[in-house]
Amino acid sequence: MKKSHSTPGASIHKPSFVPPVIDSASTSTAAIIGSFSKGSMTSPQQIRTWVAFEKEYGKLETEALSSHCIKQFFDNEGKAILVVRIGTGQIKGVAPFLQGLSLLDRIGGFNILFIPQTEQLPDPHANKVMQAAIALVAKHRAMYVLDVPQCDASRQTVRTLTTWFNEQSGIHHPNVAMYVPRVQVPPSLKKAPLHIPASGAMAGVWARTDQQQGVWKAPAGTAAILHGVLGIEQTLTQPEMGQLTQLGMNPIRPTSPSQVVAWGARTLSSNREWQYLSVRRLALFLESSIQQGLGWVIDEPNEEPLWAHIRQAIDVFLQSLFRKGAFQGQKAQEAYFVKCGPDTISSADQNAGNVNIMIGFAPLKPGEFIILTIQQKAKSVHQA
Repeated sequence: MKKSHSTPGASIHKPSFVPPVIDSASTSTAAIIGSFSKGSMTSPQQIRTWVAFEKEYGKLETEALSSHCIKQFFDNEGKAILVVRIGTGQIKGVAPFLQGLSLLDRIGGFNILFIPQTEQLPDPHANKVMQAAIALVAKHRAMYVLDVPQCDASRQTVRTLTTWFNEQSGIHHPNVAMYVPRVQVPPSLKKAPLHIPASGAMAGVWARTDQQQGVWKAPAGTAAILHGVLGIEQTLTQPEMGQLTQLGMNPIRPTSPSQVVAWGARTLSSNREWQYLSVRRLALFLESSIQQGLGWVIDEPNEEPLWAHIRQAIDVFLQSLFRKGAFQGQKAQEAYFVKCGPDTISSADQNAGNVNIMIGFAPLKPGEFIILTIQQKAKSVHQA
């Protein structure tokens, strides 16, 4: 707060407190759990290039499904991936995958998770891995690109995909996305082209879109070309793609003999508010950035001066995103709002040191706000 102290012939002003700037959190650091020919199984490494991956985890081999997916990640301009190695060759049991998820939980620092070798598991094992992965990404404000199990049945046609999808009860989550069919990629040796899950390529496409346009841009259409892909396993008709999209699955389609694109950008959420991938990822980005950027409030009294500083810091952050096109509206009032004060913080909250923040943002239409609530800890009024 600004204070003046008068002395003969001088006026000394204590400068007003300026809250620290909220920095943008990462959105496109990927993580993969899989088997590789070498590398640590206890110390996951963050890899930034394909050359670095080959040095740390081994060369590309025809049967190395996870390695091919990482190659696709880098081919599509992914920049950083945490590699959690759980063995060599095909993993048949569920325990190594759950151990890998537990290790990743302790490390954190990822935004996109994919586990392509889930497709090689029997359905009961795959379901356990998928449920554990969904719980993990929900905890870490990350997204899971789910790959359909193919061990018990080939699921590439609309009929087989729809049958499998309708039998699932636990995958309809806002932090989960799914792409079909599998993509065709060049073999590592002089053999026939391979068909692999699209999760690695799409994680790279997400990262590329984030870097070029922002996390609020849907990674779909002609801007979502899959590089390094020769084709797809099963061509879908327009009605079939519409049917899959209605369920929340994202079709992959060729737009020319040499070009394949993602033709959808939805989550598997049953909540209409979170059905669009760009909206959900923008919300996760906002929550992560603001939570990380307000760490300093823990040392401040839970009173109006603190609340004003919080509103100021968040407003500056959201205003910068508004100018970049993250929200809809001609004016800031149509694009977002911030509340932190007596209307969100009760006397009991003050005494407990709870700072409740409400944020509204308009990702689709001006004035149509999606509401986020964030809670930070500060000094209780009794401690101050």
